Amino acid sequence: MTEIERLSYNVLNSGVLRQNYDVNDLARSCRCSYELTGFKALQLAVIPECHRNNIRCSRTIKQITTCIWDYHTTSTEKDYFIDLASQINQILTNQRPYLTVRRRFRRMPDMDHTPLSLTLFYGSNF
Repeated sequence: MTEIERLSYNVLNSGVLRQNYDVNDLARSCRCSYELTGFKALQLAVIPECHRNNIRCSRTIKQITTCIWDYHTTSTEKDYFIDLASQINQILTNQRPYLTVRRRFRRMPDMDHTPLSLTLFYGSNF
């Protein structure tokens, strides 16, 4: 048994697949600008359990999630996480317009061009 398989069994024994997850909590923990898949929704559920087991390496967490997704989930559990991902995507798309408006840069007002400002700004390299 490899180290990743052993770690995935530890994560599985904590009940990662048996829990009902709150969509709003997972959407808050998701900091991505792309569409989530069922695999990524499972990874959002695996990350806190890995942190409880003192596993912080993102590559190891992804390998654990891959092992769980490929070998330990049934088709109904995969469908559950795919549905969970679509619900998270729906929440995030409702929040994104507000975030893009908030992050939009403000334009600087145009300056009055005086002979002094023309010599200062056009004569120097920025």
